[in-house]
This record gives sequence, structure tokens and C-alpha cells, in this order.
Amino acid sequence: MSQPSRRTCDLVDARDECRCVICGQSLEQALSASRHHRRMRSHPFPGLHETSNVIDVCGSGSTGCHALIHGNPGFAYSQGWLVHSWDDHPEDIPVNTYQHGWVLLDNDGHWQPYEPTKESK
Repeated sequence: MSQPSRRTCDLVDARDECRCVICGQSLEQALSASRHHRRMRSHPFPGLHETSNVIDVCGSGSTGCHALIHGNPGFAYSQGWLVHSWDDHPEDIPVNTYQHGWVLLDNDGHWQPYEPTKESK
């Protein structure tokens, strides 16, 4: 399957409030929007389409915040918007969101607050 299931998309949209997790823009008002795989699709693994690995962002791969991710990978990794190819557990990698700050995403479409330590900042 090359795309997340309808259930995964619905859970991600509900969790992210149909807003870009980076800038907070409503995806209903954005010129374009997409669901971004934190561990990229070019690095497939069994959890590729789980909700912990998918976030809502504005733009496409070349516009908006989606372009910010791909154009600034070092920064994107530091914010949890990208997850390294060797990490099979995006649910263990905190992500910085506009809506809730640092959170951990689970595979049931929920998030939990995460308090970064000095070492992780």
C-alpha cells in the first residue's frame, strides 16, 4: 500500500485538528496540504503508514511547510518532523507541534505531552 488507509488519514486529521503541525494553518484554507511521513516513504518499514509516522502539513513537497521539511532536513530532524531511516519507532521520537508543543504521537491517533530534557534540546 503506497498511501495511508482512510482510517489512518481520519485519525491523523482529527489528532492534528486539520491544521499544519508546523505553522498551525488550517488545511481547509491552505492552497495545498499533505500528509507527511516522518520516516520517509523511500525508507519503507512495517509502520510506514501508522499514525505516529504521519503528520498534517501545509504545502506539497516543494511548497509551504512541507517544502520547509525537505529543504532543511537537519532542522526537520531536530523538530521530529523527520525520523531517521534506521528508526523503526517514530512513536518514540518527539515532534514539535504548533498546536501542543513537544509531543509523542501514538499509533491510535493520540498525542502525549513530552518535556524535552537539556540533553535533547
